[in-house]
Amino acid sequence: MGSSRRVLSLAVLFVLVCYAGCEQASLQLGQLVRVNSVDMLYVPGGTAILGAEDDTCIVTLSPYLIDKTEVTNAQFRSFAKMFALDFDVPTTHDDEPVIHVDWVTADAFAAWRGVRLPTEAEWEFAARGSDRRTWPWGSFWNPTWLNGNDEIEPGSVHGPHGLVDGYTRVSPVGFYPDGASPFGALDMAGNVWEWVSDPYRDTFCAELSGATEASTVTLRHTARGGSWRTFMPNAATTYRLSRHSTAREADLGFRCAVSYPIVAPK
Repeated sequence: MGSSRRVLSLAVLFVLVCYAGCEQASLQLGQLVRVNSVDMLYVPGGTAILGAEDDTCIVTLSPYLIDKTEVTNAQFRSFAKMFALDFDVPTTHDDEPVIHVDWVTADAFAAWRGVRLPTEAEWEFAARGSDRRTWPWGSFWNPTWLNGNDEIEPGSVHGPHGLVDGYTRVSPVGFYPDGASPFGALDMAGNVWEWVSDPYRDTFCAELSGATEASTVTLRHTARGGSWRTFMPNAATTYRLSRHSTAREADLGFRCAVSYPIVAPK
């Protein structure tokens, strides 16, 4: 309880600092906003059709900010030290995404930073925009625009995973600028799976409506975007992965979001 209260107090402090220091003004689509020393992108919200195939919904979102890249080792290290987490954050590779993070820890980090995890709808909209892109950059496949598993790409020559994209495991965040989403978000396909805030439900539309059939639904959360281990279909902007909330995996990370304008806590 003591640690939880400390995280909450720090989160409130960070939000207050941001509210005082972040300009609350009209922004352009994809404009960078510095929030507590981290670059976030402005997503104006709006109405779009999200989801895939027979699981599509019309969604209306309010404006929000989302991290330009996945949370890095450098960003996570101070949090891990402050709360003496049993977490081995590399002392090097500062620009690589932090991995082996379970959902609860990712959610706590976001609160400590004064933000939150994105909802599943926010994540998908930031990845594909309103034109229903298959991948963040468009509807054509290019394996050099993301960090994926080249060895199992259709038609590829079998060999090391990094045969096409240059990396056998995680890559530095933002290494593939050509793979940017419509709003400028990077690595929303490949590199590491990214936790979202929502408990996992069987369909995307069920998640949006809050419907649930499983009593254990809150024990699993959704991850999006594919990873260095996955191949083409799993990197699609609509692909959904179910993981137990305590999962800590070598290709599982996250990014953060926050509603905009940022409102000072009461």
